Amino acid sequence: MIRTLTLLAVGFLLSGCSVVAMQPAALAAEDTPTPAIVTPVQATETAILVQPTSVPETALPTGMPTPKPSPTPQPVQYIYGPYGFPRHVNPLTGLPVEDPDLLNRRPIVIKVTNFPRSVRPQWGLSRADNVFEYYIGDAMSRFIGVFYGNDASQVGPIRSARLFDERVMRMYKGIFVFGWADDPVLEFFFAPDIRSHLVVERPYNCPPLCRIGPEYAYNTLYADTAQIGPYLADRGTNNDRQKLDGFKFDLQPPKSGNPGRQFYLQYSVVSYNYWNYDSKSGRYLRYQEADDAVNEKKESFLPLTDSLTGVQLSADNVIVLQVRHDYYHKSSSTEILDQILTGEGQGYAFRDGMVYPIHWVQEERDERIKMTLPNGAQYPLKPGITWFEIIGETSTFEPLENAVYRFEFVFP
Repeated sequence: MIRTLTLLAVGFLLSGCSVVAMQPAALAAEDTPTPAIVTPVQATETAILVQPTSVPETALPTGMPTPKPSPTPQPVQYIYGPYGFPRHVNPLTGLPVEDPDLLNRRPIVIKVTNFPRSVRPQWGLSRADNVFEYYIGDAMSRFIGVFYGNDASQVGPIRSARLFDERVMRMYKGIFVFGWADDPVLEFFFAPDIRSHLVVERPYNCPPLCRIGPEYAYNTLYADTAQIGPYLADRGTNNDRQKLDGFKFDLQPPKSGNPGRQFYLQYSVVSYNYWNYDSKSGRYLRYQEADDAVNEKKESFLPLTDSLTGVQLSADNVIVLQVRHDYYHKSSSTEILDQILTGEGQGYAFRDGMVYPIHWVQEERDERIKMTLPNGAQYPLKPGITWFEIIGETSTFEPLENAVYRFEFVFP
């Protein structure tokens, strides 16, 4: 039985701050794949609480009073945003960065392919602060990585742009790195206010964009994010730090919520994935389809890893947003989709093994998405990496059993 966001939100509201026990549809054991055992890499951007060292009595000078015991230090609580981030705190992750100078630039938004499957494992996505996945047509999805608090020496393979990329570029006031686009799409990127912030392949711009493999072949173009800044400086492009307020972060999750340890997302029988909560790392681990689920074949999965770091892709937050999808252009030979981000809609937020119904809104196209809980309070992201899964307004949501959920992309 398909459950809508409204039904889930009502359940949360009726429950107050308690966990509501859902009555999900049964799921046969053989339909739930067993995740591969992968040792996750812990985030390096964590706060270290140093315990005060007491002075031994034998080291005290004669006649000095014995000091009183120091009070037990309280656990570190990260609560940042949505405004007033310290200059050393990344407003896209809510975490301090190892090199605060990295934040004195624009975010770098890079288009990364997901098909054909031979491109996997891709390079560099584990170093991104935010990642978007969305449907591009022809049964496929693609990624957009947003790099700000970290650099990555190789990101890609880089592919062509879509209309949704322009919306993400504006939302982060970023530099957009891509491998060209159809003419109707390029018209959006050639707008006077953003065209100077585009980075595409040129005969003499390696680095930052280099071919690794056959020249001009598909899926051989990669970026070095550390080389983007010097390249922009050489050509006189403004790369000043931008105001990126908007997200709220709190190490403590909201008290309301339902268990949400795993969810499946099917964009098509060709492109589908699932996220599984790993309690040891406190993150959701990403698994990607291994084969087409056609001709009565069951869905099959493999861990999706990063060739740059060798680790499985993971996220502290996975946000599923229901977004209006339209055809910008449709003919017998071409289909151009448009995901309308400016506006509002419903969604689901996964963090700490829990799921929360949310409402999202973007009032201005250069603002970060604001997410609220059913009670109207701003939804707090867990400090760390956030992935956004973009699905259609009419896409379906189904609670299964054992804190497992399933989304199926529907495009009317």
